[in-house]
Amino acid sequence: MKKILIGLIPLILICSVLTFFYLSKPKDIPALKPSEEAPKEVEENDSYVDDNKIVLGLYKNYRNGKNRMLIREYESTWSYHNDISSFEVYYTNEEEISNKNQIQLFDEYKDNYSNPLDYKIGYYISFDTYDEQIQKTILRPKDSEDFFKYLEIYLYDDYHRSGGWYSHTTDEEFNEETLLTSIKLTAGVQVNDIISDITLMAFTYDADDFDENNNYRGVSKYTITIKNNMT
Repeated sequence: MKKILIGLIPLILICSVLTFFYLSKPKDIPALKPSEEAPKEVEENDSYVDDNKIVLGLYKNYRNGKNRMLIREYESTWSYHNDISSFEVYYTNEEEISNKNQIQLFDEYKDNYSNPLDYKIGYYISFDTYDEQIQKTILRPKDSEDFFKYLEIYLYDDYHRSGGWYSHTTDEEFNEETLLTSIKLTAGVQVNDIISDITLMAFTYDADDFDENNNYRGVSKYTITIKNNMT
């Protein structure tokens, strides 16, 4: 019996050592199943290309027999319910253009481009008040309602309604054919709360010319600065 026990001791020691090394060996990490794989980072592929070739400008029609003049900076008196000014859009940025009928003049420049009526005309307004910063894209009349107390915006489709007196375009009248070729700025009841110049941008656009935040990202645009001569 003593001999058997002595013979078993080395065997027990060998088994213990093998067990120790087995337990100490790093386990292989099982591969993730397809459904458990970490999500791969998706590369954003913005394929937007602006192929709009329209050049445009904002013009002042002084209605005194003189030609229309391209505006870069305009200064006027801002007092409640008085007009600050009106500006017309044409598809050019020549310094001076004719004072002929608006439809004829608009046609004259739009015909320099292929499919010009595939694009609409929009505006962007920005200014600071004591309480807030206004930055607004205007594609139709109701888009200017948010800041009406500071600045009243009136939009006109001169291309379809020129000839005789006509009123500004209402939101109910706005449709896919509407072309907002001119804009009038009138001082609102809280116009004195505006503490900066007004930036006005006109642009032409189609459906894909806006980013995910609805900001215009095209190149067919023209910007002017409007100053208050009372400040």
